[in-house]
Amino acid sequence: MHCKLNNKFWSGWVAGLGLMLLSPVQAATLEQQREWYEQAQVALDEKDQAAYQALRKKLDDYPLTPYLEYRDFTQSLAGKSPADVDAFIQKYKSLPFSDTVQVRYLGHLADAERWQEFLSVQPLPPRSLSLRCHYYYAQSQKGNKKEAWQGAESLWLTGSSTHKACDSLLDNWQQAGLRTDEKVLERMLLVYAEGSRSRLKYLNKLLSKNGQAQGQQMLDLYDKPQGVADFAKRSKVTPFNQTLTELTYKKLVRDDIREAIKQYPRTVEGQHFKAETKQALADYTASRLIGTEDAELQVWRDQMLAKSTNIPLLERRIRQAMRENRWQEVSVWVKRLPEDAKKTTRWTFWQARLAEQAGNRKLAQEKYTEILGQRDFYSAAAATVLGKPIEYPVKSASSNPAVTKKYAETLTRIRELIALDKLLAANREWYYLLQGLNNDDIVALAQYAAVNKWHHLAVQATISGQLWEYIELRFPVAHKWWFDFFSKKRELSTTTMMALARQESALNSEAVSPVGARGLMQLMPATARETAKKLGRNYEGQNSLFDPGVNIRLGSGYLKMMLERFDNNRIFAFAGYNAGPGRVDRWRAGTNGQLDAYAFIEAIPFNETRTYVQNILMFEIYYGNLTGVKTPLLTKNELAAKY
Repeated sequence: MHCKLNNKFWSGWVAGLGLMLLSPVQAATLEQQREWYEQAQVALDEKDQAAYQALRKKLDDYPLTPYLEYRDFTQSLAGKSPADVDAFIQKYKSLPFSDTVQVRYLGHLADAERWQEFLSVQPLPPRSLSLRCHYYYAQSQKGNKKEAWQGAESLWLTGSSTHKACDSLLDNWQQAGLRTDEKVLERMLLVYAEGSRSRLKYLNKLLSKNGQAQGQQMLDLYDKPQGVADFAKRSKVTPFNQTLTELTYKKLVRDDIREAIKQYPRTVEGQHFKAETKQALADYTASRLIGTEDAELQVWRDQMLAKSTNIPLLERRIRQAMRENRWQEVSVWVKRLPEDAKKTTRWTFWQARLAEQAGNRKLAQEKYTEILGQRDFYSAAAATVLGKPIEYPVKSASSNPAVTKKYAETLTRIRELIALDKLLAANREWYYLLQGLNNDDIVALAQYAAVNKWHHLAVQATISGQLWEYIELRFPVAHKWWFDFFSKKRELSTTTMMALARQESALNSEAVSPVGARGLMQLMPATARETAKKLGRNYEGQNSLFDPGVNIRLGSGYLKMMLERFDNNRIFAFAGYNAGPGRVDRWRAGTNGQLDAYAFIEAIPFNETRTYVQNILMFEIYYGNLTGVKTPLLTKNELAAKY
């Protein structure tokens, strides 16, 4: 009996000691808190409030506890009062989910038709389209008809389909007699611009008998835009008819450009267009003739462009002349650029090249010298031509404990999110933190991120604050072990790979592009699979591309293939990595070895690819300087090659 009592006493004492060790009073280890956090999330998933609350009591000091509070709060969001929601948002206003809570709550209020509460929570028109529909409907239900109908009209006037959340509002607006023929026709113009014939036909049925003649006329012009000049001449000059004429003429340009050019004079005169509208339509037409080989169409194009001030369009014309190796034409069109464009580093460089070609070495040197010392591809190109070192302004950042202390709670959460590999949530927190901060704070936070090796967050901060001269922050020497490893394995420059990865993903290993490219070197899954096959590696699926080692292995392999295909020429290889090697082959066939390196880069038809190539060449300069491996803008072989 004595022994049994002792056993009971001992068991109780041990259990009590365990509770003491795990109680919130005693500081738990970070690993224990993480375990409790995961268990609490499971409890919330299973809607086990008793288990959740028991775990929650132990997590007051854990950085990610607000995320539990958010999940718990939103599970019963529909039953909360506006005061409850406002208090919660105010408590957690430094977290990105504070906006989400309000949006979700408004959705619940709309579903429950609690319109007075909806307006008390959202007193001004929201950004979300569906919530704007609910907002104006709430105004109509509270008797604020003027504001409601103004909102309904703004939501009605779209070239796209109206949101289904707007149905009740728009029905009431119609019943109030405000969906007039004029408003239907106004929307039909927007739909015409979007190019949806089925929607035009639907809207035409909403017109009264008086309005349907005008609606049918619009449908007829949509089907047969070659009637545009006749319509312009016979129709009364009104804003509506002018807009319809512009839209129909542009459709004719797309359908039959020769007929459009034939009808251009009668069309623009028929509706008494102002000079700027006439030129805008001429520019629209000329833009589709930049690459034409038809001599007659070339003459018309150039006559129209001679009067244009559209800088992107004139630049396209210059590049077309470059591709065709017509340097006299290049000179003519560069001179026709507006003065502001001529003063940019791009066109100052090309004025220097043209002066050099014309034998005016003094002017060429003056122009090259004018743009030296800037953080810019053309400045580096000018230095290369002159045989001078490539220099650019650089600023250094230092730590600022006062700033990091100010944002300590958020930074602690970000640290824990990164530790748990919750990078998307960490990115959201960081982005939300940076909004509206002054540049001094952003510099300090970027430096803090760099010190903690949060490489892509440091880059994001420099973009947010436009900290272009903070080169060390903008170009972190990240994942260097992997880059060095595959540099030796592939016989590739480390700086080349790092520069490409910086351009592709800003060194975000979790990056996903709109088209599905993944990871540091932004590989498409299909490209990764094919590259792995050629390298004799097993491809473990698209999620494996978020692993820096896997991504750099395959990305460096694909880059090596591009370099081998293009005789180790980085210009072609980078362009091929971005736009596909087939396009590079076509561009090379088009220029037929008549251009030098600078002209070929400038003449790349895709703006994205041209900028991409220039950026990586410059980024390699930065990485060369940061790592002590000096890199030229272009190698001797690249400068000597014919393009």
